[in-house]
Amino acid sequence: MTDAGAIDLIRLEDADGNHCTVRVTGRQPGLPASHDVLRAEVLAHASFMDARLELHLFQQDLDAWEDELSRIAPGEGALMGGDRGLNLLFHMQEDCSLVLTINDPDRLSAMLWIRPPESWIPEHRHRLEQVRQAWPPEAP
Repeated sequence: MTDAGAIDLIRLEDADGNHCTVRVTGRQPGLPASHDVLRAEVLAHASFMDARLELHLFQQDLDAWEDELSRIAPGEGALMGGDRGLNLLFHMQEDCSLVLTINDPDRLSAMLWIRPPESWIPEHRHRLEQVRQAWPPEAP
């Protein structure tokens, strides 16, 4: 379930109750349209933690996520975010489970192991398209 107007860009969960969600909640208020910054929150849960962290996404982050989704495969990884703060590293294991590293340099570093359903990549391409439709680029 999402808040009104929010869209889950990433929603990974497994039968053990481990989950990670990146929920886009809207544009960053107070910035000119030319900045195109989206507000999001990362919600992560495992038996050892519950975390809610703030994430700012640029249109190039969405483009990079699309590229990452196209390349992820067993033994490979995908990155969301970068060197400007919070980032998420998804590393697909040979059994197609994911080791998710959440790194927020100011607050938290944690690793989760999640076994998502086989259809998670096409589903996340659809989620990305929903975010793009809800908040198309405003910058020229």
